[in-house]
Amino acid sequence: MTQASVERTLGQILGELKGIDDRLKRADDSRAVVHRRLDEVSERLSHVEGEVEATKKTVNDMKPVTDDMAQLRTQAAGAGTLGRWLIRIGIGVVTIASWIVAGYTWLTGRPPP
Repeated sequence: MTQASVERTLGQILGELKGIDDRLKRADDSRAVVHRRLDEVSERLSHVEGEVEATKKTVNDMKPVTDDMAQLRTQAAGAGTLGRWLIRIGIGVVTIASWIVAGYTWLTGRPPP
């Protein structure tokens, strides 16, 4: 081999090595970006987990109140039903009493004492 061909081969090898070195540096930069993004995602995920836990606690704190309100609503509906029946019974009693008074008045010709 001649001196020129050895130098040319060494130049090619050096060029190849520089290209490999550049690619390795870019790969390192790319991995650093990926790791930074993973760290950001991990941090955001931990914030979301904290918010979910806070929301769970809030919901658990609100559950007894909600259950009490449902029970009160059921009681109120029952009381309303009872009230409607009592009104109907009262109307019936007043109606029967007025019939009795009217019948007494019609039979005796004078109002009840």
